[in-house]
Amino acid sequence: MVRYEWDVEECNAVETTDLDEGEVIDHRHCETYTEVKRVLAETPPPGSVWSACLVRDDDNGRSWAYMEDGKLPEYFEDAYQHPTAKVPQRFHAEVLKAEK
Repeated sequence: MVRYEWDVEECNAVETTDLDEGEVIDHRHCETYTEVKRVLAETPPPGSVWSACLVRDDDNGRSWAYMEDGKLPEYFEDAYQHPTAKVPQRFHAEVLKAEK
C-alpha cells in the first residue's frame, strides 16, 4: 500500500554548534497543498525556514519530493537522494490549481 502526505518542515536556517544548516527541527503535516500554502505564508520561528515536500510511504520505505520554485520534482527520492518513484500527476495538478 502506498500513502502520501504533505509536510512543511521547519529547518534550521544557519549552521550552529548544535544543528547543521537545513536540519529538520519540526514538521507541520498537511492534508492538502492548500494547507501547505497557508503554513508557508506564516513567518517561521526565529532562526528557521520552511521547506515543503510530499512524502511517500510504501513497503520499501519512505521517500520525499521537495518543492523547488513552487513546483514538485518528477521523482521522489530516498534518504540517499536516489529516485524511487514518479510523483503522481494528480499532485502536480493539485499544486497548479492552488497556485492559480
